Amino acid sequence: MARKNQKRFEIVHPDCSGIDVGGSEHWVAVDPEKCDDPVRQFSTFTDDLIALADWLGSMDVKVVAMEATGVYWIPLFEVLDARGFEVYLVNSRATRQTSGRKSDVLDCQWIRQLMTYGLLSGAFRPADQICSLRSLVRQRTNKVRDQAKTINRMQKALTQMNIQLANVISDITGVTGLKILRAIVQGERDPEKLAAFRDGRIKADRATIARSLHGNWRAEHLHALDQELACHDFLEKQIGECDQAIAQALARLPVLEEKVEAPGKSLRSPHRTSDEQSVLHRALNKIMGVDLTAIPTIGIDTALVLASELGPDLSRFPSAQHFCSWLGLAPPTRISGGKPLPGKAPKIINRAAQALKQAATSARQDKSFIGASHRARLTRMDTSCAIKATAHQLARLIYAMLTKGQPYVEKGLEAFEEKSRDRQLRALERKARKLGMQLVKAA
Repeated sequence: MARKNQKRFEIVHPDCSGIDVGGSEHWVAVDPEKCDDPVRQFSTFTDDLIALADWLGSMDVKVVAMEATGVYWIPLFEVLDARGFEVYLVNSRATRQTSGRKSDVLDCQWIRQLMTYGLLSGAFRPADQICSLRSLVRQRTNKVRDQAKTINRMQKALTQMNIQLANVISDITGVTGLKILRAIVQGERDPEKLAAFRDGRIKADRATIARSLHGNWRAEHLHALDQELACHDFLEKQIGECDQAIAQALARLPVLEEKVEAPGKSLRSPHRTSDEQSVLHRALNKIMGVDLTAIPTIGIDTALVLASELGPDLSRFPSAQHFCSWLGLAPPTRISGGKPLPGKAPKIINRAAQALKQAATSARQDKSFIGASHRARLTRMDTSCAIKATAHQLARLIYAMLTKGQPYVEKGLEAFEEKSRDRQLRALERKARKLGMQLVKAA
C-alpha cells in the first residue's frame, strides 16, 4: 500500500535539455512532450553546432546541461552561451547511472531528467574575458615547464662530458652560464677563455670555474647540448610572446580600482625584469580590486595564476567554506557511522589550489603571522598536511579580500604569540577544572 505522505520530486527546470558530449558527435535530449523526436544527433562541425542551438531555441529550451568531457565541450559551450542559454557544465560523477545501462541516447536523456528536477549543479567557470586570460597563463606555464626540461637535458649533456659547471654556479641559464654554453656550442674548448665569461656576482673564482670546464667534449653530447640550447632560446622567445599576450588581455579587462599603491615587498619572478613586474602588479591590482601580493608568500606569479583561474567575482561561492571545498583544500568529510571511511578522497586537480600550495611551501621561513602559523602546524602534523592547511588559510584570506574588497593587514609575529599564549592558558584552565583545581596568576 502506497504511503499517503510520500514526497515527490519537484520540477525545477521544465524547459531544459541534456547533452551527451563526444569527440565526433553530440546527442541531445529535450522534453518528449514537445516533439515526436526528442533525441537527436549532431556532429561536432560548426554548422551542426549552430543547428543544434537553433533546434534548442525552437523547442523553447532555457537551460542546457552537459558533461565536462575532455575539451570537446568547449566549442559547444561557447556557442550555446553566446546564444543566451543557461549552460550547466556538470561533473560526470554526478550523472553516473545506477542501473548499469549505458548508451549515448540513454545518457543524454538521463542528464535531462536529472536537470529537470534540479539534481545537477554547474561547475564554476569565470567570465569569458577571464577564460581568455586563463588560457594564455596556462600556455605560458606549459612553456616554462618545457623550458625546465630543456635545462635538465642540457645539464645531462654537460654531466656526460664531465663538465662540472653546475657545481660552481647556481644557475647554468644565468648570465655567466649562458655565455659559457654559447661559447662551447660555437667551438670554444679552452677552459681559461670560457672562465673569462665569469660575472662579478659569481661567488666561485675564475680558477675554480676553469677547473670545472675540463671535459671529454664528445661529439654526440655536444650535438645534444647545441639542440637543447637552441630549444631553450626558442622557448624563451615564446615565453616573452606569452607575456605580451597576457599584458594585452589584462588591458582589455574591466578596471575595479584605479588607485594602485606600490607593493610592500620585493617581487621576484624569473623571466621578468623589475619593470615588467611593476607593470604586471599594477594591472593585476586594477582588475582584481585588491593587492593579492600583500599576503605573505604570494608572489606576482601566484597572483597572476589566481587572477586567471578565479577572476575578481567569487559570488558563485556563498561562503569561504564553499570556496575552499571547490579548491579541494577543505578538511575531508568522508565519514559514515561516526568513523572516517577507508581509502583516499577523489583527487581534485585545481591550478589555483596548486598555486596556493606552492606559496604555502615558502611560508616556513617567512617572518609573518602566516609563517608562524605554518611553523606551528609543522610541529604537530606532517609536511603535506601542514602545507594544505596553510593553503587553506591563504584561500580564506583571498576569499575575504575579493568579496569584501578589503586590503590585507599583517598581524605580525606578536599577534600569533599572543594568540598561542591565550590558547595554552585556556587549555591549562580546562585541565585544572577537570582535576578540581583552579589556576592562580602569580603576583
